[in-house]
Amino acid sequence: MKQDWRFDPVRCFIAIFSFAMLLSLPACQSGKPRNVYAPANELAVARSAQVPTPATTPFDANPQLKTEYLDAYHDGYRSGLTGMNILFRKPPEGVPNPRTKGWRDGVDAGLKEYFYRKKRQ
Repeated sequence: MKQDWRFDPVRCFIAIFSFAMLLSLPACQSGKPRNVYAPANELAVARSAQVPTPATTPFDANPQLKTEYLDAYHDGYRSGLTGMNILFRKPPEGVPNPRTKGWRDGVDAGLKEYFYRKKRQ
């Protein structure tokens, strides 16, 4: 005589487990997805932020180079304030030293301020 496989324990377990998953999975919900891009208001704040001017620059002896450095510093600082790879007027590679150095120094200062603000929240 043939054995009745309808009530095999493994098959019963699989059937019950599958039915339980069908009932419980729709109840699982994730929260709202996190926005990986900076909100528009944070970008607006970064664009209009008051940028602290460094007390000294590597180009204090030459007023024209100092002006280029500070202009790039302001743009870099605003880029750093976003905390993301959003580039405000990044100088292209190979541009003279004052512009590149100013932008990088500004990004460093802006990122420090960004993470300081996040830590306080």
